[in-house]
Amino acid sequence: MNSINNKINTRDTLRKREDSVQSFSAYNGITITKLEKDVAEGELIITPQSLNSGGIVHGGCLATLADTVAGNGVASATGHMCVTVNYSFHFLSPAFGDGHKIYCRAVPQKIGHTLCLYGVSLTDDNGREVAAGSFTFFLKEPL
Repeated sequence: MNSINNKINTRDTLRKREDSVQSFSAYNGITITKLEKDVAEGELIITPQSLNSGGIVHGGCLATLADTVAGNGVASATGHMCVTVNYSFHFLSPAFGDGHKIYCRAVPQKIGHTLCLYGVSLTDDNGREVAAGSFTFFLKEPL
């Protein structure tokens, strides 16, 4: 009986996690648009709340987009939940708020048994790269 209860509790926990991730992403205007084994893509809808006081998309929004897209890519490619261990992120050009979206593309650079490394590139509506980086994830339990 304990085994059955543990499985039910695990499923409930996973469902709650998925709901919180979706609500966090939705709250921040982030949508995953493509999930395949070798690529993940997503976008950020720019709103007034996405901008810093200089009218530029806040760096935290860009980092959140990249982390969300790459993390979903890891989960899709490995079938495991994951957590971010480390990331390096470079802001290459201002992402002004006059566009409509920022796009993120994440590709695996290494898929290991416990760690995965993904490279990310963020572009604006004009195809200009505004940020790039790499994210390392630790694999947790299977989805």
